[in-house]
Amino acid sequence: MLLELAWWELGDDDPPVEELLANPSFQSARKEWHDVPNLVAKFWLSSATSRRWGALMIWLGDKPPLARMPSNVSATMLGRPPDHRLAFDVLDKKPNLELG
Repeated sequence: MLLELAWWELGDDDPPVEELLANPSFQSARKEWHDVPNLVAKFWLSSATSRRWGALMIWLGDKPPLARMPSNVSATMLGRPPDHRLAFDVLDKKPNLELG
């Protein structure tokens, strides 16, 4: 299992988080990601206070080639690739959610 995290540090020239969330392209893209093979979950992340925007993706198996995945609508809206992209192997396949 693979976990990927990508995010943008939004600058003064970037749209605010609220504008990105309301963008029709973003709303359409959310639906496109539902059918991506081996994608267990994709969570879009935002923070209006720290001005960050991004996504967390969980993959089970190989990621499809980029040409077969939906376009990166956030990169298109912001005009650049993410400022940060990290990938982690998930070691525990069944999380223990008991924290106490």
